Amino acid sequence: MSVTVLNHCPKCRFESYIPLYKCMKQSKAFKEFKERTQEIFNFAVLITLSVPTLKQNIKLFDRGTINRLTDPDYFEPSVIYEIKPETIIDLKEKGLSDEKIKKLTLLIGNPLNNKEFKLKVISAIGDEDYKIHIRTIKRQSKNYVDNITNCTTNYQTKLATYLYFSTFSYFEAFIVDISLEIINGFNKLNKEDYIKHYKPNQDILSDMIKVDKVFEANKKDRYIKFSKKLRADGYRDPERLVFSALTEMFSIKMENIKANEIPVFLEKTLVFNLTEAEQSTFHSIRNNRNSIGHGGRGFSPQLNDVINANKFFKSLSERIDKHVTFYFFNLNNYQKE
Repeated sequence: MSVTVLNHCPKCRFESYIPLYKCMKQSKAFKEFKERTQEIFNFAVLITLSVPTLKQNIKLFDRGTINRLTDPDYFEPSVIYEIKPETIIDLKEKGLSDEKIKKLTLLIGNPLNNKEFKLKVISAIGDEDYKIHIRTIKRQSKNYVDNITNCTTNYQTKLATYLYFSTFSYFEAFIVDISLEIINGFNKLNKEDYIKHYKPNQDILSDMIKVDKVFEANKKDRYIKFSKKLRADGYRDPERLVFSALTEMFSIKMENIKANEIPVFLEKTLVFNLTEAEQSTFHSIRNNRNSIGHGGRGFSPQLNDVINANKFFKSLSERIDKHVTFYFFNLNNYQKE
């Protein structure tokens, strides 16, 4: 099979081998990052579709074309209903008795939440008539609809604020997750268990002394022999012990890494360098995120700001994923000497 080798890409700083490189695995962290960011943009599409529909329904409500908006799925108890003069007229036409109409008339102009409204109406006309005429009776209060209208004011900026905050937070999580994924891919030594069970005795100490003497070339086979014997007895290289301790420290550090440390961490630990322009963009987004998180009003994002931030993090995370999976991930079937 022919392999097309492209020129070095200054943007991704990675030689692109097509189609072979596409066969390389992606990190679990990167896949989850893509899923999370896609979810929030799906949510954004849902909101930007729903609010205009809601506004149209509010206009129909104000004109009297409809007598209620769709109740919210979860917050229905917060909906305010009231008996209106039009309700009485419609119920008379539907044949509700004069006695019940009279009782119901006493509730006109008395906005009530969902539970209170139901109890008072049932008390006035009975449970059976309530069920029969529920669509006519349950008319939302004008004040409630006005409050909903106020909630739609400048909704795109509010939505953009939440999305902007989430976009940066998801990238932070990606850096932590992919770093822990590196560590979890290594075979670490259980330090406590090793030290608890591997105890010095006369034979082990004797073998260690033989291997630890000043190197003599003519005794190499002897060193190999007793090295194998030590390993068979449970001896492990000190570097494995130190490595296991350092990976635990690394994991603790990653779980508590601060956002402003990410560029330096990428450079010093993963040998992945951001350009000056990328560092500037990263810290600009970080500062904006912090402003939002602390309740500041200095930055008010629009949806276009979210899209630009997402494009930046999407490109950056993809490059980090390529770099990390190439240099820091074990190959499943790689055979060590």
